[in-house]
Amino acid sequence: MAVIGYARVSSKEQNEARQLKSLKDAGCERIYTEKISGATTDRPELQRMLDELQPGDIIVIHELSRLSRSTKDLIELVEVIQSKGVGLRSITDKWLDLSDDNPMSELIFTIFSGLAQYERRMIKQRQSEGVAIAKAKGKYKGRQTKLTKGGEEEVRMKAIIDAYKDGVSIADIRKTYKVGTGTIYRLLEREGIKR
Repeated sequence: MAVIGYARVSSKEQNEARQLKSLKDAGCERIYTEKISGATTDRPELQRMLDELQPGDIIVIHELSRLSRSTKDLIELVEVIQSKGVGLRSITDKWLDLSDDNPMSELIFTIFSGLAQYERRMIKQRQSEGVAIAKAKGKYKGRQTKLTKGGEEEVRMKAIIDAYKDGVSIADIRKTYKVGTGTIYRLLEREGIKR
């Protein structure tokens, strides 16, 4: 029997140090780590961990969302884990302990994972409604560009606007000023030049 840790962050900019420390403190002998979205189960380290599991092993995660962001995927992952005779525990979500045959833990797991997905969908819905209201009032300008007012960036920003007004293509502006297409469009939209 081995205690195995699984740590995941969604992007390369995020740091998994907090998760790794808590997994080591929980006695994990082996830790699988990856920087990839939890929206899919097609993750190399997750798949490698699942392939290498042995009956009696226990997987420890820092929190439930590290294993998956989707309730459907989460439930399927837990079924795969349990079919291999492996337990699952969460450090943060104390109620999650599927390391023994406990129907109550499984029921609580199913309810809480459904509630977590419901909450994420409600947040997205409220965010979309807020954006729609702000747009209707003319207050929503979208994500800010990396080009901000002040100093060299303001000079660069004005040069991009002037180039666009002079008929230079977006592709040429992008190459000349080494700026992304999305940033150019947001800048032009913010300045009321392009909608």
